[in-house]
Amino acid sequence: MKRDNVRRPMMLGYNSSLAPHRYPVLYSGKTIVSWDTLNKIPIHNLNAANIGVSWWAHDIGGYFKGVEDEELYTRFLQLGTFSPIMKFGSDSCKYYKREPWRWEIKTSTIAKRFITLRSHLIPYLYSEAFKYHTLGTPLIQPLYYKIPELYDDILYHDEYYFGSEFFVSPITEKKEPTINRTIHKFYMPDGIWYNFLTGKKFPGDKNYVSFFKEEEYPCFVKAGGIIPLGYNDIVNDITPPKNMDIHIFPGHNNTYTLHEDDGISSLYKKGYYLTTSIDYNYLPNNYTVIIRAIDGKSKIVPDTRNYKVIFRNTKKAKEVIAYYDKEQIEVESYVDGPNFVVVAKDIKTTGQLTINCKGKDIEIDALGLISDDIESIISDLPIETLIKEEVDNILFGDLDIRKKRIAIRKLKNKKLDAKYVKVFLKLLEYIEQV
Repeated sequence: MKRDNVRRPMMLGYNSSLAPHRYPVLYSGKTIVSWDTLNKIPIHNLNAANIGVSWWAHDIGGYFKGVEDEELYTRFLQLGTFSPIMKFGSDSCKYYKREPWRWEIKTSTIAKRFITLRSHLIPYLYSEAFKYHTLGTPLIQPLYYKIPELYDDILYHDEYYFGSEFFVSPITEKKEPTINRTIHKFYMPDGIWYNFLTGKKFPGDKNYVSFFKEEEYPCFVKAGGIIPLGYNDIVNDITPPKNMDIHIFPGHNNTYTLHEDDGISSLYKKGYYLTTSIDYNYLPNNYTVIIRAIDGKSKIVPDTRNYKVIFRNTKKAKEVIAYYDKEQIEVESYVDGPNFVVVAKDIKTTGQLTINCKGKDIEIDALGLISDDIESIISDLPIETLIKEEVDNILFGDLDIRKKRIAIRKLKNKKLDAKYVKVFLKLLEYIEQV
């Protein structure tokens, strides 16, 4: 690629035991299709960060042998979404299923959602890669970089920061079949965090237990976090996008620096790139986002762009005022579930867009309470509705823990299957730990 002096070269190399940081992208090789392989990948990536290596590629689902399993494939793919390289590959046997459409509808739908998210994350991933290129900041940083005492913690040692905005606690274990969810323990660092997919709020410096369905994943963004997502009309077009969604989480001021160039040539060395600052200034009843070009040249990104600014966990603002440079412009605003959305179309990318929103008590709390998860589990179980109500009263009632256990065991007298009694006793343990 370098010979034509136009395109940027890239080299994919096998794992090297000697100075692996010399190779731009490393490949882990032929991994076995298994939960054990999945369990090892996060630790492998974190250890690589310790020697200055960020770009590791692992085959989604594993490369060969093992048993093809829908849940395993899903968890592999979700981890790949929040990994430096997302790579699909397998041995030549026709029974390896790496294409999402070869699975049942539930798995293929989940796969499509996360693969699409990965594609939309390109502006974020590219900007974080540029930080690595210029500042040496690893794309993946282990939790123990900031909390060294958790280095050897068996529960939390595989958690990591994914760029400046994401924090990920990977799921690498099978689900509990009776409740059809993965019981996952994780630690949230200091601060306020939000699940990026659901918007649930988690106060930090705490241990949590949550119950994740296969379509759910523990990926979090801190208060004030800014996540730029890009969309082009052609699905596989990865050039700087014409349409951009900017997810902004409430609670804290923040600035995100977006870097864009053509992604192919070396023209960026001659100044042909665009750096855009996204500033979020937060007050509980008044918040402003400013999107402005701060460096580079035009013609690298589209001349105009459609921005959809998604204020997550935010109520409808009573007043929205927008400016391009110093001229007031019309924007569209609406509520989308727990989010408030402002749309500004055909905005010149080399200028400044300012959006100011005002309201009262604008933030939606959405605390990630364990009670919500357990109520959802009880609701989904195939048992009598009146017994569900009785279980709810026991689990969340005022009895002490010993009497609650006795009351749950007595449900066997009402012909409740022993496997459900066992589940409720386990749920009780998690409630008492919170």
